[in-house]
Amino acid sequence: MVHFQVDAARMEGGLLVMTTPPSLVRFRHRWLRRTQASASCTLEFDHPLWPQVHVHRGLLDVSYEGLSFLTQPGEDLMYPGLRLPVMEVALDGCAPVRLRAEVRNISSTPHGRRCGVSVRPLDAEGARAWRALVEAQAHPTTKVEGDWNDATWKLFERSGYFRLPGKEPEKFTSLRDQFSRAQDKLQEAPLLGYRVVRPAEDGMEATLSVLKPYAGSWMAHQLARHQPPGSRSTAREALRDIYLRGYEPTQADPEVKWFFAYCEANVRWVRYTKFDFATWYADTGQTCLVPFRLMEGEVDSLWTKPANITLGAPTQEERASFFARVAGTRPEAYREALDLVPERFDLEATRTGWGDAGLSRERELVVARHEGRAVAFAVFESAQPGLNLFNVLDGVRLVPLEEDARPQVQDAFVALLAQAAEWYRARDRKVFVHYVEATCVEYAERVSLADLGDGKLWVMSARLLPEFLEHLCESTTPRVA
Repeated sequence: MVHFQVDAARMEGGLLVMTTPPSLVRFRHRWLRRTQASASCTLEFDHPLWPQVHVHRGLLDVSYEGLSFLTQPGEDLMYPGLRLPVMEVALDGCAPVRLRAEVRNISSTPHGRRCGVSVRPLDAEGARAWRALVEAQAHPTTKVEGDWNDATWKLFERSGYFRLPGKEPEKFTSLRDQFSRAQDKLQEAPLLGYRVVRPAEDGMEATLSVLKPYAGSWMAHQLARHQPPGSRSTAREALRDIYLRGYEPTQADPEVKWFFAYCEANVRWVRYTKFDFATWYADTGQTCLVPFRLMEGEVDSLWTKPANITLGAPTQEERASFFARVAGTRPEAYREALDLVPERFDLEATRTGWGDAGLSRERELVVARHEGRAVAFAVFESAQPGLNLFNVLDGVRLVPLEEDARPQVQDAFVALLAQAAEWYRARDRKVFVHYVEATCVEYAERVSLADLGDGKLWVMSARLLPEFLEHLCESTTPRVA
């Protein structure tokens, strides 16, 4: 439904003529997309008020939080507000899933009376089983569970993923065991992240990983695709399928607020899906695109810290100055999505959740002072080795309090990067990345960082996800010759 304001209108030749409205607002009634259920998907339950009434029906559609079926009012005795303590949903090849349910609406269709129901799993095991059942219906061409480590690695090799700017395939060989261990841990913690694959006859056609590295933010990363010879699907179909499977499950996360990705700046697919969409909504504050240059440092580099700069933990006053500076120079979407705000900066909840899953996550703020006065800050972050092969979560952000072209700020940046090398070396890392967002980059030349190319940080509010998924489907619809 689209709403717009009209101040005046008139009829001309049978047409309604009005001035162009300044804006159009589209309203949606459903947060979660529903998909048609297969004929073998059924539900059954005993009526909570009349136990002698046993309902057994085929499903019309399912979503992560609901389902519908055709009901016979005189037999099933359904009405809005009726709560069902236990409902069993079954699908051929799967064990029945037990759910709590509530009838939300009953409506007329050409085929009979439709009963819409909201559902909630009884426990964590049931939640995982229900998610698997829904995804088997909604995403039949993709998979999340299973041992796909070897197939993923081979896809990375075939697709050219290991030949992205500034990298050579040989440099990734030593990361293979870390990668496999990290993926195995995520298999047991799908609420923190998962890998989507689109199988093919010779292994795998496409993959995308999704991770929750901040309190309410999900990151899409490690996208790779290689179309096997003789494949009946198109590249657009493969990309659409893994993106839908990657993003849709996050809607069931009650904490979800933001989505983000570190994107190469000049990839056509990313430009007409993510970048175009972010541009359309930029003036609402619900999206942003922040350009950066990705550089990489080796922890064994011997960088000399300038003698006029001292480093340390920030005082409360300096910490406040850091947040004020970030608030004054970065979009709200950027700050909120990356937890660069006082109440979540230390990643306390995130570190606890990751730690419970056997995954590491850290962040530290370091201040650089010139003649006793704070001139710049660095944010050091680390994540479980192997989660991202380009180390995008082992990254350093530099935030100046003054114009970054000033000599003391450039010296401070050099000192902070030298400190970063020590920080990551103490955590047994070989390299770290730095997101260059400064206007003056002399400091990067002084420490000889490796240039990995231009990128853009893409951020989108979770409120826009239905629109984004619709845009994704439209963008990937196969073209008619």
